[in-house]
Amino acid sequence: MVYYIAQLFGTLGLIVMILSLFQKNKNKMLIFIIFNGIFFGCQYLLLKAYSGMFSNFFGILRTYVCKEKENKKKLEKWYVLTFFIIGYLIIGYISYDGYISLLPIVAELIYVLTLWQKSVKRIRCGTLAMVILWLVYDIIVKAYPSMLTDIIVIISTLMAIYVNDIKKKGIDKNEKYS
Repeated sequence: MVYYIAQLFGTLGLIVMILSLFQKNKNKMLIFIIFNGIFFGCQYLLLKAYSGMFSNFFGILRTYVCKEKENKKKLEKWYVLTFFIIGYLIIGYISYDGYISLLPIVAELIYVLTLWQKSVKRIRCGTLAMVILWLVYDIIVKAYPSMLTDIIVIISTLMAIYVNDIKKKGIDKNEKYS
């Protein structure tokens, strides 16, 4: 029963992650990502994958701060970013259960650096790198619903990169020279 509840949370996380990738506004994107962290954190808690759980729950705070730093310049300071980097390192230490448990930590370190960017395009690219690491983690810990989620998110991210970054850039280039 717990496995199916975890799968439900994973499905909800999948839905909000995909929706986040197609947002053109960074603030809207980050709101979806906050809900993604809640749903996936609950999923990993139920699966007893604590490195994944702690990473997702801490990621909620990280995403909120990244959203708010656009309006509050004091949050753009280097020490706020350093706080999150140190936080993930501490999570990696307390949840260490072999090298596999470090995959979510590395993924989230990449992601915190990605979210510090203003460019939605860079956020999509960072999301792709992060999700690939999560996919490897999910394969190893046999989190089957998460593996499916990761694959779908990778495909969705690639589609979003194509639609919003590659195709649009090609259209803009053609219009410029017409």
